[in-house]
Amino acid sequence: MSRSGEERELPGRLEVAVAREQVLSDIEPLDPVEVPLAEAGGRVTAEPVSSAADVPSFDASAMDGFAVLAGDCPAVSGDEVELTVIGESSAGTPWPGRLRSGTALSISTGAEVPAGADAVVKVEETVPGDGKVTVRAPVEPGQNIRASGEIMAAGTEVLAAGSRIGPVEIGLLASTGSDPVLCHSMPTVAIIATGDELVPAGGPLGPGQIWNSNLPVISAMVRVAGGEVVSAVTAGDTRDETRAALTAALDCDLTVICGGVSVGDHDHVKPALDELGAERRFWGLAMKPGRPAWFGTRGDSRVIGLPGNPVSAMAVFAILGQPLLRALSGDRSAAAIGRGRLLAPVKRLPDRMLAVSCRVAPGSDRVALDPIPSKGSHDFISLGGARAIALIEPGEGSAEAGEEVGMIEIAAG
Repeated sequence: MSRSGEERELPGRLEVAVAREQVLSDIEPLDPVEVPLAEAGGRVTAEPVSSAADVPSFDASAMDGFAVLAGDCPAVSGDEVELTVIGESSAGTPWPGRLRSGTALSISTGAEVPAGADAVVKVEETVPGDGKVTVRAPVEPGQNIRASGEIMAAGTEVLAAGSRIGPVEIGLLASTGSDPVLCHSMPTVAIIATGDELVPAGGPLGPGQIWNSNLPVISAMVRVAGGEVVSAVTAGDTRDETRAALTAALDCDLTVICGGVSVGDHDHVKPALDELGAERRFWGLAMKPGRPAWFGTRGDSRVIGLPGNPVSAMAVFAILGQPLLRALSGDRSAAAIGRGRLLAPVKRLPDRMLAVSCRVAPGSDRVALDPIPSKGSHDFISLGGARAIALIEPGEGSAEAGEEVGMIEIAAG
């Protein structure tokens, strides 16, 4: 019986695929903003990015040596030709003249090849003299020269719209002169952990208290998925504290609540959300762990209610929260579910999906998922090294070793 004496409403059993569709439906990426390249890591491009110039933008030497006319150099091995050295071209300081027949120019790797020169002979194939250099090897036109535009012509697309910018993409953009970059805004996220028993990690524990792992775990997952954590607070198990925390949070693009969404006498999240005008889309997943998950909206804001047990919270956020943040940030691959192969059998549940935390085994041409034994959804300690969640469809018997299953990567920095 409920607090009012009426029968309690229990969470439903919505299929996970349907829940993901509902979470990702009607999402438009957030408005674009110009971002300095140095701050663009983790964001998503809002338009195609093209090279601002040819790469390289000039003929450059691939070696330390001498810029020459190939026709002045030996035709066959064993011959030698002496040339007059008339100057130097170093990286960032080109030689301004034009090279004439019978002359050579000292040149550094990356330096601009002067007009008139059509090859670079590496220093190991020369003998220096007083204002002279002896070339002791045949030289072909174009030898040791990085031609202007050979890597990329000006105007070539570097990144498509909807590309997430990581370290490699930063390098591509920098190498093609793309700064600033038009990116989608980062979704703002408020995180609330509910529970009188929660103490910040490292703080002294009183009777019946535990360290709060949900706030730092979900905060880390939010950041790696492309969100900006604007607040992360703990609310006690009272209606007033829960409502106050939600009131301060619901203007964000996404509000994440850890705990308080089930049916206990101290679970105040659902009635507080009702009072604050949040519209419930679903409550309850056909999944273990994570059945009490809640999802709804208020205006343009989204709300995800996670179970309080830390393993459940992480699994549900990986399956629902990560793709939501990626979609809001413009990532076109947000809805993708990977595939992996189990390294050990996992017993299926007859009536709902099983979300199994897994280590990812190295050295495989396919993602190899090593299921992690756990004492329950409260046992976060066992998850050391977990990098993915295997999605075991319901049915009889077991998903066997070698079987291909759905897989969600756990966002990890």
